[in-house]
Amino acid sequence: MANYNSIEKIISAEILRTNEDNLLANTVCNTSFCGDIKNRGDSVVFVGLNDPTVYDYEGTVTYEDIDDSSLQLLIDQDKAFSFKIKDIEALRSSIGLEDSQTKRASYLLKNEVDSYVFSLYKEAGNDAGSIEVTPSNVLSTIAYMKQVLEEANVPDGRTWIVVPPFVKTKLMLAGIKFQINNGVNGTGAVAFTDELGCDIYVSNQLAKNNSGETIMLAGSYSAIAYAEQVLETQVLDRLENSFDKAVRGRLVFGAKVIKPNELVCCAVSDGENEI
Repeated sequence: MANYNSIEKIISAEILRTNEDNLLANTVCNTSFCGDIKNRGDSVVFVGLNDPTVYDYEGTVTYEDIDDSSLQLLIDQDKAFSFKIKDIEALRSSIGLEDSQTKRASYLLKNEVDSYVFSLYKEAGNDAGSIEVTPSNVLSTIAYMKQVLEEANVPDGRTWIVVPPFVKTKLMLAGIKFQINNGVNGTGAVAFTDELGCDIYVSNQLAKNNSGETIMLAGSYSAIAYAEQVLETQVLDRLENSFDKAVRGRLVFGAKVIKPNELVCCAVSDGENEI
């Protein structure tokens, strides 16, 4: 059987690179965990997040235990891809190209992860209600979500908001400029933070409620914990009952809202574009 270790490592690196460059979960979540991920069902720990108590000093110092046990994250999500190939050299030469099978598999894994993370909106500690967004009210909508986070003592520069593409359109019509979009499928754009005091990201993976409204999310960069691991990427030399070769990969991950008071959701629908 042929040794495909080198190409398997390249495919694994491709997945990690795609996640690092395009995965919003890696961007907006706290990813500073301790522990090893070897399989689904493992747990990692996020440490140093519980705040100590400030008290009146009267000559005696009392030391409290900081319990981080509630900040354990279960790695309970397991996603995989697999496809047949006839020419392993063609696959090897295509790695890194935007339309390659491995690149598309990496992007689709990324979409699955973002969809899962944004589905945690029900755990947000704040709900900004429901609104039909237009260019005339989009800034006040964003400003209110930002206000909620400021009231939770989240400072400027530590706030993010993820919006659907139609809200990006409303923001642009209201005069907000966006950086060049480096993502795919309308995602990944970032608004200049000096205009709104927060980072704005665009995603098609935001959840929808039962009414079909998109759930826009805003939070601090510590509100959600996220951890991932590419468990394996394999090239199979020959499939059973076939002369075809195959490629498969597997990603396990977990996410959890750990600071609900620093997360706010808002159900939005697409209103008119008239200014």
